Amino acid sequence: MSVKTKWILRKNKSSHLNASEYEQLKKQMMQDLKLASRTAEILINRGMTSVAETYRYLNPALDDLHDPFLFDDMDKVVARITKAKDANEKICLYGDYDADGTTGVSILLNFLKSNGFNVSYFIPNRLVTGYGLHIDPLQGLINEGIGLLITVDNGISANEQIDFCNQHNLDVIVTDHHECHGTLPAAFGIINPKLPGSSYPYKELCGAGVAFKLVQALSTQLKVTFDIQNAIECVALATVADLVPLQNENRSLVSMGLDYLNTNPKNPGIRALIEVSELTQLKAWHFGFVLGPKINAAGRLGEAHHIVDLLTETDSVKLIELAQFLSDENRKRQDLESTILEAALAQVESQELNKDDIIIVVGENWHSGVIGIVASRIQERYYRPVIVISVDDGIGKASCRSVEGFNIFEALQSCGEYFSSYGGHDQAAGFSIKAENIGSMIEKIKNYGESVGVKKHLIKKIPYDAIIEAAEVTWELFNTCSHFEPCGLGNPGVQFVINKPDIVSMGTMGKESNHLRLSLRNDIRAVGFGFGGFYSVHPELAVNGYQGVALLCRLDVNEYRGNKTLQLLIKDIRHNPIWDLETAKFLVKAIVRSEHPKTEVDLIAADINLRELRLLRETIKRVYILLKKSGGSGVSIQSEKNAVLSPFHWLMACEILREAGLIAYGLKEGLIFSEIIETREKKDIQNTKLMIKLEKMISE
Repeated sequence: MSVKTKWILRKNKSSHLNASEYEQLKKQMMQDLKLASRTAEILINRGMTSVAETYRYLNPALDDLHDPFLFDDMDKVVARITKAKDANEKICLYGDYDADGTTGVSILLNFLKSNGFNVSYFIPNRLVTGYGLHIDPLQGLINEGIGLLITVDNGISANEQIDFCNQHNLDVIVTDHHECHGTLPAAFGIINPKLPGSSYPYKELCGAGVAFKLVQALSTQLKVTFDIQNAIECVALATVADLVPLQNENRSLVSMGLDYLNTNPKNPGIRALIEVSELTQLKAWHFGFVLGPKINAAGRLGEAHHIVDLLTETDSVKLIELAQFLSDENRKRQDLESTILEAALAQVESQELNKDDIIIVVGENWHSGVIGIVASRIQERYYRPVIVISVDDGIGKASCRSVEGFNIFEALQSCGEYFSSYGGHDQAAGFSIKAENIGSMIEKIKNYGESVGVKKHLIKKIPYDAIIEAAEVTWELFNTCSHFEPCGLGNPGVQFVINKPDIVSMGTMGKESNHLRLSLRNDIRAVGFGFGGFYSVHPELAVNGYQGVALLCRLDVNEYRGNKTLQLLIKDIRHNPIWDLETAKFLVKAIVRSEHPKTEVDLIAADINLRELRLLRETIKRVYILLKKSGGSGVSIQSEKNAVLSPFHWLMACEILREAGLIAYGLKEGLIFSEIIETREKKDIQNTKLMIKLEKMISE
């Protein structure tokens, strides 16, 4: 089942500029910043409103970072931590087990240890303790004589647990970045950019980013220097791995972190991880899809403390061993994920769950540490909200992933009475449930989806930055795209639409022929991973010279044996329905027979651009001449020779010529057989009923 997609031109807040303002800003950017025209256009479309703002975007620097003392509680938090140092009070850092939490703990731990603090850390086991603060480990820390607890990437909703700490004279400082719901916990201090009314200017820091801001403030207060490069390298990795937007302060941190790691890396643990991953030049993508998964794998499998060891250790031999261990753990995670995904997809296909608006799969004893990734994989394949439930000893644990526009957390709220616990946000959530309640929950959540119109959100919107000609695919344009790095969530890679790529050949590659390869006339190669099926369902394309194919793609580099060549990375591909003979026949039939054909046309080809149906008098005249030259023999409307016109335009022109009394025609196996009707009467093609109806439909 193919995913329905809709291509959307990326526009941002600067779309309010009128034409004159737009051109003036573009001209200023090109002149003052020495930018190419296309670069300036994309920057404006992405939200740049001034030359100064654009300069900061293109040149991220330490000066872009906000003052950490803008956090409301930062002064008193720094004072409390300083007091703990003076008294040699025991401090414990209580982190989350994912890449964000463990990296944040490492940043704080490195700084506090190097400045003489009496500090330890605790990372809960995902498979035993679960996320966040829990009474049992807290009691253990109290028994150890811990006097100050600092949370990292958790704690903002731990009201009960923090009350417990207060009752036992354990001060708690919360550093977190998650949303604040309801009453805030009674912590000594809270550092969270999302606190209601917070004066901190940027709200989207990750947990490690918040920990970094605390270290910045402490170093200022204590008047000590700290290894800011080491810390930024860690924050950069966590920021991408935790899927927070690469905008504002986050983008500056990631950009600087990448620069450091690609020139003279400081953190020995990240260096070791890069080495075992056999990477040379890092991009943000590697944080998210190569290094990040290795770090997250340890947490998923209950070994998160190894991440802190990796990021704080200095012994090179131990570091390589740790990095290799994390790499091995990631392979275990991948094997687990693959096994569970295979079982889940088999269930989807055998039970035809992909026809449901919300896909829900249930398995026995699936590893709870990887079902979130499995849910993401299923969502990517079918573009549906997905719930994956693993039942173990009568209790189901679930991970949910949604699609843009459908709030999965609100969907869970609609049947909250069935859950033992649940939480999350609009795009990802999770819950625990007794096995006997699963059936009732499934029915209710599907009813909820229907009631709020989930079906309208099942078309995947793919943004693009500009429509270009195939001839524009050059190294110059590739260099234009590099201005937008680092790319990721909130700052995606630049994407283009090429409506008429000059394709020379098309085929598939891969063991299962599931990837697409194209060659364009200007020696540009294009690859589309997962798009091999497009070739198999359009065997006629080679015959008509690949007419009607449109690409949504990114510019990429293919390196082979030291040679670098430019290539297109296909993100989506479509065949204009007017070039498909069967679809063209249905379209023409609808327009001829219906009084108001637009609704029928939309049903036949939902994404069609009506302007592409326009028929010019010159086109109709060309069809008439070609038919007359054929002398009644069949004319192939799909051959490369005649493919300057789409099947739709051929057939529509024939219908108009028939209405005008100029021809009689029939269609058989892609061939038009016609008879010219001789007449001395002058025919006004423009004013035929069909031509008027077509133009009216296009203009509405």
